[in-house]
Formats: sequence, C-alpha cells, structure tokens
Amino acid sequence: MSTLSNIPPFSWWRTHRARKHAKEVLHHVRRLLGSHRDLMEADKVATAEKAIAEFAAVRRASIGQIEQGMEKLEKACGRLFPTPKHPRLRETIEIALVAAVVAWGGIRTFFLQPFKIPTGSMQPTLYGVHVKPLPANKGVPMLPIRVLEKVFLGRGYVNVVCEEAGTLDDMRASQQGFGLFASSGTILTIGSREYFVPVEESKLSGDLKLKRGQHFTVGQPIVRCLLHNGDHIFVDKVTYNFRRPHRGEIFVFETKGIEGTRGEFYIKRLAGVGGDQLRIASPELFVNGQRAAETGFVRVMGRKDGYNGYSNPERYQFRYLTSPNEFFKIPPKEYFALGDNSYHSSDSRAWGTVPHGNLVGKAWLVYWPFSGRFGLTD
Repeated sequence: MSTLSNIPPFSWWRTHRARKHAKEVLHHVRRLLGSHRDLMEADKVATAEKAIAEFAAVRRASIGQIEQGMEKLEKACGRLFPTPKHPRLRETIEIALVAAVVAWGGIRTFFLQPFKIPTGSMQPTLYGVHVKPLPANKGVPMLPIRVLEKVFLGRGYVNVVCEEAGTLDDMRASQQGFGLFASSGTILTIGSREYFVPVEESKLSGDLKLKRGQHFTVGQPIVRCLLHNGDHIFVDKVTYNFRRPHRGEIFVFETKGIEGTRGEFYIKRLAGVGGDQLRIASPELFVNGQRAAETGFVRVMGRKDGYNGYSNPERYQFRYLTSPNEFFKIPPKEYFALGDNSYHSSDSRAWGTVPHGNLVGKAWLVYWPFSGRFGLTD
C-alpha cells in the first residue's frame, strides 16, 4: 500500500480534489433525497439509499474508483430524480419569486402595509364594504361588464330571486367556499328553500330593509343590490419614526390593550394629541377652545357631499364628549381618534385614547378600486 510520502505531488493533489468533489456530490445527493423522500415510493427510496451507500464506500478510494462510482451514482440519480424541463428557466423564476417575496416582506414590515377598509366609520372619505339597492329599472349587465366593474371598481351585483313562494323565516350568518375563495354572507330561509346572499345580515336588514316575516312570491327579487368591496389602502409606516402624528391625519393603529374595540386594526382621523383639550358641539369639533381648522375637520363640519358633522353620541356605550358642555383632555403620548362618519363610528368617544405604542402608520394611498377616491388620502 502506498503512503502519502511516496505519492507524486501532482497525483496527490488530483486525488485530494477528486475526493473533495466526491464529498460535495454525496452531500448534494443526500439533500436531494431528503427533499424528495416524502414524494417517492418506498422501493425508489431504498434504491437511492443503496446507490448513496455504494458511492460513500468508494469516495476516498483512487481517482479511477471515484470516477466509476460517480458515473454509477449519476445514472441512478437520472432514473430516480428526473431533470425537469428548462431547468435554468425554472431556477431563474424560482429565484425571482423568492426575491419578490422577500422584498415585499421587507416593504410590508418597514415601509408600506396594505389594509382593507372594513366598515363605514370613515365615509365618505373612505368606504368600507357596503351595499346599494339596485333600482328596479336597472338590469344586471352582461358578464364581461360585470367582470370589468369587479376588477376596476371593486363592485359586484347581487340578484337573488324567489323560487318558491313563502315568508322569510330566518336569516343566519354563513360562509361558503374555502381559503381565497371563501365568501361570508347570510343564508335566507323562505318556505322550504334556502338562499345564500354574500351580504352581512346587518346590511340586509339595515341598508336593504329586509325583515323577517316578509312575504315573497315566485319570481320576485329577494335581494337586488350592488356590493362594493371597500377601499384598499397603503399605510406609510416610516413617517411616524421621524415625527409625531399631526392632528387631522388619517392614521391606522392596533387595538391591542384598548378595551371595547373589535378587530385587530382601526383606521380613524386623528382628532387630538397629548395635552389637547377637545369638545364637540354638534356639528363642530373644538380643539383647545378653537374650532378645528385642519382640512379634514373642516370638510366633515361643512356637512356637504355626504358629511354630517361631528356628533355628541347619545348611545349608552359612549363615555366621552357626550354633550356640548363636556371637555376631554388627552393624556401625554396618547391620541384621540374620531371617524368622519361621526354618527355611525365607534371611536375614542366610546373606548378612549390610543397609546403611542399602538400606532401603525399614516394612511397614504387608496390603491384600489379605481374610483373617485383613488389616490392620496387626506
């Protein structure tokens, strides 16, 4: 047997390189088997393990034996792990997708975060999911038109017609579909039939005036409406790292630790910062004894174009600013949030102030749908 000392220098270097390469190949094939093991049949797994073991036994032998073992292992891998078509293209696409996901994750975490407006508390500045009755003389357009309206305007048509005469006996929340295709709504029971409507019960009974006990005849529309998906916005998560929030801005915050809130995030207009003293004398908001002067407040108090001004809530669950003579002083590092749709907004009047640590960012851009509200928020 030869010793290291009597092997010619170049021969020793070639042997060393071959053994190192064999080690790398062995490591790669083992990883390949590990990633495919759950998808392979048991006999193929056994064949792969045998081929790996045989190559492992010769990876430190002579160059000739290593090359023979490498050739044998390569043939086995070719049978067990077929090479996909266009591997370079696939690899490029995979790398691009991973890079896009990583980049978007970074953008979402540190710069911009998308949100969907869920409710109508900021109307008409921002709209949540809402319905509008479809006039009796307006028909449902053809499918291509409906698709375009869904893509660009974020709205769809609901047209549920009675198939069996009867009385509306029950309305209950339901969900159809799974995952991305899940749709929340309400099941209506009329006679012996049930109808799924992709609209919340509160909107059916409130906006569409649908009531239990209502009678329907065959062919009569039960629900005819436009269903709007609500505005989708980007929230600027950078600005508040460099300055304090300003009165009048639309901001997003977490509700964690705020008793009386529902949902993970809220979006409101910032009515006051720490140290401010607020008062509402419907329809006006006063900050530190002066009528609020910021553009957003002026628009709400103007009571035009769908705005109704600020209200002193009379509902029992509201605790603050419930009368024109009541004042509220905001604690340091806290914020007072008000909805632009003051008469239908659960905000700081009900559950108090927002701690600085709950801030997510400033509402920046409505990016969908492409309605009159598309663009920068104010």
